[in-house]
Amino acid sequence: MSDIVNNSKSSLVWGRVGKIVSYVVFVSWTLITIVPLIWMSYSSLKSNEELTRDIYAFPYELFDNMDDEYTVIRPDLNTIRDYDPKVDKRERICIESNTIAPGRRLMVFFLVKEDMPPEIQNLKIGDTVTVRDLPGSIRRYINRKTMRFNYESAFIRGGLAGKFANSIIYASVSTFLIILLGSMTAFAISKMQFAKLSKILMIVYGLGYLISIPSLIIPLFLMMTKVGLIDTHLGLILVYVAFGMPLAVLLSSQFMQGLPSSLVESAYIDGASVFRTFWSIILPMTTPVIITISILSALGIWNEFLLVLVLASSEFTKSLPVGVYSFSSLTGTQLGWQLAALVIATLPAMIVYFTFNQRLTNGVVAGAVKE
Repeated sequence: MSDIVNNSKSSLVWGRVGKIVSYVVFVSWTLITIVPLIWMSYSSLKSNEELTRDIYAFPYELFDNMDDEYTVIRPDLNTIRDYDPKVDKRERICIESNTIAPGRRLMVFFLVKEDMPPEIQNLKIGDTVTVRDLPGSIRRYINRKTMRFNYESAFIRGGLAGKFANSIIYASVSTFLIILLGSMTAFAISKMQFAKLSKILMIVYGLGYLISIPSLIIPLFLMMTKVGLIDTHLGLILVYVAFGMPLAVLLSSQFMQGLPSSLVESAYIDGASVFRTFWSIILPMTTPVIITISILSALGIWNEFLLVLVLASSEFTKSLPVGVYSFSSLTGTQLGWQLAALVIATLPAMIVYFTFNQRLTNGVVAGAVKE
């Protein structure tokens, strides 16, 4: 009796220890995932100088800008004007911030002279003025521009708008083709009478799933150059489809094998063609797996970096991950821009994940469990 009681107490103690260890692991894993996201979000609102001084401090300079000092400068070729000088002929004063990226012609404003008070109209090259001394409308305009400095600079100077559009094109078109071709292939493998060929295809797709992108990057580059698809949207989409097909075929065929073959036979007896049977009967029933494959494929393509870096050389075809990386190579000291670009690149992926998280889990379970 005493042994039974002792064993029961021992099991209870080990159970509690296991539960505590599990909680510690899960909480640690959550913190490791969430803390960098929080740091990245608030650091994207800091100036480059703030990030250099203290990377953990909260943003301050871009928000407290009423006393920021600006110097009157002479406009040069490196200055991006916020107006068209051919259309707007009004005389202006060019001022540059002494706080945000001073001397780099990054935080520059062109003030219309006739809208300024006389003491500012008479300023000469080298004179200084604070934001608080400017008229209210100009003050609010500079205030908003300063707070959005990193994000606007990332879009305008880093060309993120075009790269964002390219990422959407690559992710959406490639995912659609992966789903369509992968489902059709899986239907042929699992429901059509090609037993030996189906086994060979499954082995081929299984091997394709095991091959990594870095091991094929040089042959891919040479082949794409040979056929003239290097640095094109079509070339990258075809490569993404090729790398996404193995997972789609393996998951879809596994799910379709669990569907009753009598459904297909009944459709054939009723006169339905192979394509009609696939489109009207099999495809709607595989929706859970299709959603799972869509999410995995779209997120993988959205975050993919190596293929675009090697196979896309022009700004016209580069995607968002390469755009984020470009801030390190071209303007290595602009950490604020890079963090803003990272937030822009991360937000869509997080929205998709949190929106379809439950469906992703259901799809994986549906593909793995059969009754």
